[in-house]
Amino acid sequence: MEEGLVKIPDRICILRLPLGTGNDGSDGRTLDATLRLLTEKSRIARRRAVRVFPNGGGNKPWYAFNIASVGIDAFITHMTNRVKKIFPGDFYKIWVDLACLFYNRLYKVGELGVRAYLDGKEIINHRERMVLYVMGESGHRTYGSNQKILPDDDNVCGVREMPLIKKLSMRPRFKNGTHRPFSEVLLYTADRLVLDYANPILVQLDGETHRLDAASFPLTMELTEPFISVLSRT
Repeated sequence: MEEGLVKIPDRICILRLPLGTGNDGSDGRTLDATLRLLTEKSRIARRRAVRVFPNGGGNKPWYAFNIASVGIDAFITHMTNRVKKIFPGDFYKIWVDLACLFYNRLYKVGELGVRAYLDGKEIINHRERMVLYVMGESGHRTYGSNQKILPDDDNVCGVREMPLIKKLSMRPRFKNGTHRPFSEVLLYTADRLVLDYANPILVQLDGETHRLDAASFPLTMELTEPFISVLSRT
């Protein structure tokens, strides 16, 4: 880039309004609270994103500024978006229940290979039947009508496949963020994930979904450097 020119992210500041189903990743849980950032004490903060590369980075990347995930959550988001095109409203909670019953019939849950890295060092390497894998821009992140999937400082969550009764009993735990103690749940911090999978599966990026097949893998999720300027209280 020529000297003297400034990148576009350095010239603008974004205020993210809560206009979605869950208002997740916005700069306030309500519209009133968010707009008060324009009139009350606030500061300009730099935020990262989760960059997602299908097929090892050979294709154009996708970006999520809140959470990127593969598995049952992406399915719930996909079906919610389809229904909302016909009937406006909040159908996410309904699809949470329906997905517990039907997800395994529509998408075979196979073994997901995961290599996780932090500061260039491999910290986790496992291959298991996983129903969900999530990477957030940071910890303390919610999605889907305020589901507290990342309840503390850790920014990665994986959920192992489990019997239907266990899925149904654990739903309130993911709602209120008390799912860490369960053996089916992995919570840790990483800045790069490399996923390997052989079956069709959906990926979700801040409410946008894409269908993946075996040719889409390995799939890389990684944190970018802070580059987007937002109004923030913290």
